Amino acid sequence: MADIPGRVEDCYPDMPIRRCGIFGGSFDPVHRGHLVVANDVRASFSLDRMVFVPANRSPFKPEPGASGAQRIEMVRLAIDGLPWAHWSSVEVDRPAPSYTINTLLHFKACLPETELFLIIGADALAEFAGWRNPEGILDAATLIAVARPGFTLDASGSLSALLVGRQHRVVLHQTASPDTSSREVRARVRERLPVGDHVPDAVAQYIGISGIYRNQSGV
Repeated sequence: MADIPGRVEDCYPDMPIRRCGIFGGSFDPVHRGHLVVANDVRASFSLDRMVFVPANRSPFKPEPGASGAQRIEMVRLAIDGLPWAHWSSVEVDRPAPSYTINTLLHFKACLPETELFLIIGADALAEFAGWRNPEGILDAATLIAVARPGFTLDASGSLSALLVGRQHRVVLHQTASPDTSSREVRARVRERLPVGDHVPDAVAQYIGISGIYRNQSGV
């Protein structure tokens, strides 16, 4: 069996997974808020594992500031010591852009006995009907839309039509997380400010040694 945490594809089938969260994003860089949300969702929905999947490049976001290999390494460092956390390079290994449906089909194939849960930000639901094959996404996984306390879901228009007969496949989960963002971390690095309060210590050290973000434009 592969050491935990690790690349989830290397751990299965020696480590059967009943319920698994798929947590995608740029992770540019991964920060403490990501870890808080992942752990809260894992505990709230009784997930056996949470897989962090850095995107090659999202169709909805600019090119990441760090390379795919660098973002995977930061995720690996961030989850070290968390037995419920794994990572996957499936999106970084594919040509950009990254499409969620392809990622879910990958995990359906390599984890055939596992119930999948896709973790997204609640604000992403406004764009969800425009994603590639949203119906296939809902057939492959239950969506857990994470929101700040007080957020209400307005399922109207194209989203409402998409959810007809599939309402049970979308769950709104409200959670509190540290008030930080990857954009803020990148800005602090450019301004030569410490980032240890925003990212795990090992990630802060990696950013400092590698020099990523330091001389990049403000994005």
